[in-house]
Amino acid sequence: MNAGEFSHQKPLDFGAGGITGSVDADGRIIALNCYDPVHGYITLTSADPFPDADRYDVQKVRAYRAALPKLAGFGLTGTDPITDRMVKWVVDTEPRVTLVYASGDVVPIATAPIEHGAAQFFLPTAGPMRFQGRLSLQRCAYTQLTEGGILPMPPLEMHVVARDGILTIHNRGLNRTAAILGISPDESLDVVVGQPIELDLALQKFMAVILYRFGDRPEDVRADIEALRPLIGQMMLRPPSPLGSLPADRVCRRGLIYGYQMCVPVGAGICILTDHMLLPLSWNRDAYFVAMALLHGHKGGAELVRRHLIWMFEIAERIAGDWGRCYLANGKVKDRAYQLDQQLYPVLELCDYTSRTGDRALIDHLRLHVKAVFEGLKRHKSPDHWLFATDETPGDDPVAQPYHLSSHILLWHTLSEWASITGDQTAAEWARHIRPDIDTYFMANDADGKPMYAYTCDARGGTHLYHDANDLPTALGPAWGFCSADTLEWRNTVDFAFSAANEACFNGRLGSVHTRAPWALGDLQDVVIARALHDSERESSAWERLRQGAAIDGALPEAYDGETGAVISRTWFAWPNATAACIQLGVWG
Repeated sequence: MNAGEFSHQKPLDFGAGGITGSVDADGRIIALNCYDPVHGYITLTSADPFPDADRYDVQKVRAYRAALPKLAGFGLTGTDPITDRMVKWVVDTEPRVTLVYASGDVVPIATAPIEHGAAQFFLPTAGPMRFQGRLSLQRCAYTQLTEGGILPMPPLEMHVVARDGILTIHNRGLNRTAAILGISPDESLDVVVGQPIELDLALQKFMAVILYRFGDRPEDVRADIEALRPLIGQMMLRPPSPLGSLPADRVCRRGLIYGYQMCVPVGAGICILTDHMLLPLSWNRDAYFVAMALLHGHKGGAELVRRHLIWMFEIAERIAGDWGRCYLANGKVKDRAYQLDQQLYPVLELCDYTSRTGDRALIDHLRLHVKAVFEGLKRHKSPDHWLFATDETPGDDPVAQPYHLSSHILLWHTLSEWASITGDQTAAEWARHIRPDIDTYFMANDADGKPMYAYTCDARGGTHLYHDANDLPTALGPAWGFCSADTLEWRNTVDFAFSAANEACFNGRLGSVHTRAPWALGDLQDVVIARALHDSERESSAWERLRQGAAIDGALPEAYDGETGAVISRTWFAWPNATAACIQLGVWG
């Protein structure tokens, strides 16, 4: 695959076992990230720390996020001009960039995760090669458009030492160290800096690998990385793909590859991140769709999902019994805002896991946790109706009216599934009460007087007409048995969603007021709706738009330009590709 467009789209990603990273068009690392039990996720990166003072400035957040894919990385650097680049994957999770230099040298650079770090393999050439770039060891930035409470960034105070062929960077504010093996033993450096450092160091002669490793104390990390030196030969023998057979379609393939890369082991559990670069945090909502893709499409998916359920129910912190908006990888709540759908996706994932695997031992093990979830829901129930309040939409935006449609469709579906699998009559009774109240209190008329479901309601006659790319449960209504595709109110609702009357519709394509442009999740809703309506032409058109907006590796962004497919928001995002994989794998029939 030629990489001529590579630098204009996105870096290539690698990862496994909690180690993730991305390389630029020259095979240099722009970020190498690692799970951290205190800080959640830390990174060795070319980027500056994001200032805490700017966290509520949406334009500055957007600018910082938009700059990350364009970073010049660090690592192996030749002195001659590069005349050509080619891209392929050694295995599905490991990119290889082959550089052609003006001298005629051809240098393939493969990047792979290893335990607590990464390895870059290359062919030594006649031309001089050096280790160059800008480096900073810091906590991941966690740059949110809807900041839910600032976690102060630990200070950047780095002690950088090059000695005996090993470079160490110790951030005293983090109390963490990154070590790099492959530097020439002749290089000597010992400085303390409070900002990212520019390095230009000679490589060790005849070395064909650069090793990176994270740890705590510099002396321990030096010893650990030195111990890897005799194992380099074994590392270069790359194992087969851990994912098994994958779909040929690159968009769906990416859903499984990136979903697997976002699985971070945490004790007996696994956290599923929403992405590794912009927001290495976990939302129950996003994680559900990744889990479903892995459950149905990855040969080891059942075990990954089982461990993710352990993380959600037994490791992730709950405030007064409620899950928060989002989490650090260590299970600590990042944002405390209450979202109704976030309480439901873990229970639905447990139901789907049990239906798929037949493993009733886990459902029995977690039953008391599920009971506590239902008890928590009661605190948010209307005193007079079978409606349940939320503070925010699935787009992390505040609601003017307390009751939200797609969350109630999800609530009805989750209760129905739980009752079906466990025989829980209380859940079945709740579902029977909720269903008619949805039809009563969410019912509204569009501008032409057609009956449709409102986006939110207040149960006193007030409704808000809107539909958002984040609200997949509404599109999934027929697939989940909430209604049929011929149900007039549902048909009018989805027609409204893709019309100019909807504030989140842009030239017939669904997006969000959160970022005003077509969203990949909006085009995926179009696919789901087209399938329900048996409209193959509409489905094909939606897939074509998705593929136009996909990067060289199949990655879908949050939002893209409706004409060119260029990224407008969020280059990295696990949820859309996972949803595409779910559709292709027939998760919803």
